[in-house]
Amino acid sequence: MPVQVTREAWRDIFPRAPQAVIDAFASKQYVLDAGGITETRQRLAYFTANIEHECGGFTIPSLTENINYTAERMAQVWPNRFKNAAAVRARYGTAAGWQKKAFDDIYGNRMGNRPGTSDGSTYIGRGGPQWTGRDGYAACEKKSGVPAVSTPESVSQLALQPEICAAFWTWKNLNPKADVGDFTGLVKLWNGGTNGIADRQSLLAGNNPIISRLALATTAAAKVKTLPGGPSTPTPPKEVVKAATKKERNARTAAGAAGGAAGVNEGTKTSTQVADKAFMTSVVAYALIGVAVVAVIVLTVIIARKKAAVIRNWF
Repeated sequence: MPVQVTREAWRDIFPRAPQAVIDAFASKQYVLDAGGITETRQRLAYFTANIEHECGGFTIPSLTENINYTAERMAQVWPNRFKNAAAVRARYGTAAGWQKKAFDDIYGNRMGNRPGTSDGSTYIGRGGPQWTGRDGYAACEKKSGVPAVSTPESVSQLALQPEICAAFWTWKNLNPKADVGDFTGLVKLWNGGTNGIADRQSLLAGNNPIISRLALATTAAAKVKTLPGGPSTPTPPKEVVKAATKKERNARTAAGAAGGAAGVNEGTKTSTQVADKAFMTSVVAYALIGVAVVAVIVLTVIIARKKAAVIRNWF
């Protein structure tokens, strides 16, 4: 059964958010349910902590990244590009709107932004998750149905934040990371690094007491039945465990195949092989088999631990 988040709980989690955001989350929990975000308290806690960090708990003006940097600030943010503020001024000047030119240059030909266009300054961070880049906006549009590419400002609409936030979470496929308790790994998937992780962890700790008190819904919202995602279960379904251990299971299969191939090669030698060459080949083959066996054992242990973590966090 999904965690039932009350209007009061949303207000406790996002105490400074506009009322329109709170109303949207309270009335459209089915959107989060469909993405599996409310399937467990752990997923919900990871979701809210990162959203809160990205947009200041929905307090960023217009829910849009502010690109009105000073030259000094730009040099601090991109030290590999600019030696100092003077280098920033030398490249972009100081005339009104120089920041737009800078963003078009810095973010051009990245994240799906087209070089020589204004994509860099158009597809800046917006919404709760701070969607960025033309590719990101296209994914947002595909996942949420919001016309993000043609109308970037729509990503910042307060009433659409449940859809915008859930779309980001599902696009990044963050449920498996939450299920095994890998908060750092989830943050890396979120923004490509560990930027602001201390604040994210602090917000997680602050929200945990609120979320831990939430009850489970006795019945799923009616609208969930018409949306993707299956009904909730008291224990993690097999597909959840498989998703959380997919990487390790694939690696274990590959290791087993490599070991098997080495064994086959060793067993197909002919009697015409030179003795010392055959000996060296055997040494290499047995070494590869040994490495493969160790890898399979280690990966099996990791898979078991992750499975246990998923079960432990399924609450």
